[in-house]
Amino acid sequence: MILKRSWNAFWRKVDVPAAMVFIMAALAGVGLSVMVSSALDRDPPIAFEQATVLTPEVPQGGVLDIQYTVVQSRLCAATVERFVTDSEGTVHVPSTYTVGRRALIDAYPPEGRESYQRSVTIPLAAAVGKARYDARFSYVCNLWQKLTKPIVVRAPAVEFIITPAPAPLEPLTPEQPAG
Repeated sequence: MILKRSWNAFWRKVDVPAAMVFIMAALAGVGLSVMVSSALDRDPPIAFEQATVLTPEVPQGGVLDIQYTVVQSRLCAATVERFVTDSEGTVHVPSTYTVGRRALIDAYPPEGRESYQRSVTIPLAAAVGKARYDARFSYVCNLWQKLTKPIVVRAPAVEFIITPAPAPLEPLTPEQPAG
């Protein structure tokens, strides 16, 4: 009875324009708090613990296998840029690599420690000698990061040796004899 009386008294004192202003202010406050918390969210969703080269010597055009051990704290959308720097300092962008992650531990947890392997094709144009493979991950965990600046995480660089291609390469189209 008392609750019903006070509810009716409340609605007699509140008019529609004042209620709209109150509702709009509340929504603006919620929106501002979401925007501020998104802007302050700069913790990377993944931390690399170790990178191990499984194939320390790779021929030109061969496959470099790397095993990463990471600790993942959350799932976020990511884009990856990969680079191979050869002995002459030329930077190559690998054309093919494995896109699926194959967990080396059971159950493949979405968060926590895991290991996975990447296979990267070394370009034929890469110079023979000592080389380095780098990967840079850009994570987008919320709308603010998508609109402004994503979280960038660099995987540990790994060094390996590029050896000459095992056989001479033939052109894709045979040359026509002159005549």
